[in-house]
Amino acid sequence: MTSLHHIAQALDSTAVRKMPAEPTGAAKIFQFHCKTNILHSVFTLKSRIQDCNNNAL
Repeated sequence: MTSLHHIAQALDSTAVRKMPAEPTGAAKIFQFHCKTNILHSVFTLKSRIQDCNNNAL
C-alpha cells in the first residue's frame, strides 16, 4: 500500500517539474497586467455585491 508520504513526494516532484520558468521582458509585463486586471475585476465584483446587499437592507 502506498503511504501518504510517497504520494506527497510524487506530487511535489510533479509540481516542481511543471513549474514554468520565470518570464522575462514583454511576457513578464503582460503577466503582471493580467494579474492586475484579475484583481481589479475581483475587487469590483466584491464591491458591487456589497452595494447590492446594502441596498437590499
